[in-house]
Amino acid sequence: MGSGSAPGASRIAVCSADQLRREALAAYLGSLPDFTLVGRVADGHNLVPLAELQRPDIALIDGGHRPGEAVPTLRQLRDRFALMRLVLVYERLSTEEFTAVRESGVAAVVPYAHGLGGLLSVLRALATGVQPNVNGRGLTTRQREILLLVASGHHVSEIAEMLDISPGTVENHKRRVYAKLSATSAAHAVARAASLGIIDSSPPARVARPSEETAEPAGRSVLAVAVGHPGPVLDRVVTTLIAHRLAVVREHCPQAVAQVHWLRSHRGPVVRVLVNPTTDQWWIGATLGWAAIMVHDGVVDQRGMEQALTHGVLAVVHAEHVERQLVPVLNLAAAGYMVMDPSATGHFTDAMWARSAELPSVGPSLTAREHDILRSIGHNHTVRQTARTLGIAMKTVENAQGHLFRKLGVHNRAAALAKAYALGLLQPNDARADVVPRPI
Repeated sequence: MGSGSAPGASRIAVCSADQLRREALAAYLGSLPDFTLVGRVADGHNLVPLAELQRPDIALIDGGHRPGEAVPTLRQLRDRFALMRLVLVYERLSTEEFTAVRESGVAAVVPYAHGLGGLLSVLRALATGVQPNVNGRGLTTRQREILLLVASGHHVSEIAEMLDISPGTVENHKRRVYAKLSATSAAHAVARAASLGIIDSSPPARVARPSEETAEPAGRSVLAVAVGHPGPVLDRVVTTLIAHRLAVVREHCPQAVAQVHWLRSHRGPVVRVLVNPTTDQWWIGATLGWAAIMVHDGVVDQRGMEQALTHGVLAVVHAEHVERQLVPVLNLAAAGYMVMDPSATGHFTDAMWARSAELPSVGPSLTAREHDILRSIGHNHTVRQTARTLGIAMKTVENAQGHLFRKLGVHNRAAALAKAYALGLLQPNDARADVVPRPI
């Protein structure tokens, strides 16, 4: 809990049933000079008395994957503390839940996928905002909904999915909002609405990244989908990603992933972080073409390594090394690189050698050029390195690699390598042999 209020600092209370998120958010916000943490509680029953005692300016409420259950608490807080601004963070939010949440008087709703940076932008904007006027100054209910979502940092596709309307309809409503507010952009509209008291928000403050030189372009940052059953290893994975300000979502249900709107609309790379995955969890996000890394706290045997690579895993990280290795490995996997600890590489080659010895030497017929590409993949060469080594154009390498993938029935380099070993098309010694140029 904060030791005292800095001049102009906003007093904030945190409410989350998840102990990890509750303590992480409290520790992070309490360390910032523009916020004073006045308390952290696990549920709404404790948040109301906390608000009575501490009178926070902002209450940050974690709705998790059932945000609709927070509505009674939101309404009670709105009725008893008219000046307190309510911010709801959530994992998934249906159209019906959003309607109920909006009517409960929240100032902003922020999905987990927006990460700490997005949440901090909203909180800082609210800290300098004005009290909302529920009359709306001539805006329709739908227009106020869209204005609230725009102020919370949602994109058009996300708003359309949440409200169950088309992106074109969202754009039409936005244009009408702009006209009514005499605004020319989303930022201008939000600022104008705040000045009129229509919403409790102002243009989100810019949040500097830890390293501006290495920052991803806007909207292109890596999104990590942490997959696994609840436990200490999954908690450490999520904590590490949050500490590095990466957008992260926890998921364990294969059916839920494809239904979440922000996963489908995310414009940057998505990487699955499979934590001690079970049979059904291997497939989460695989059909969407997402790269994957595996985090384990046991021993990965030959069969386990073969299974991992068959399911598109590009890297393996032991739980002991999560804090040090996870983020750099995740960024490499997002860029398409295959990363392995030397000991894991030994298990991989041994597994593929054993599998190829068990199977008859049958498989697709590869051209000499495709064999060269396959061996180059075994060297972990990039397309550029392969082109330089073989003395051919990068486009030629890409075309040959595409033909190779189709023949093997795979979609990425790791799976191609695993399939080639399994079919006996490549031996461990082949990957160590030099790749020599062939005449064109």
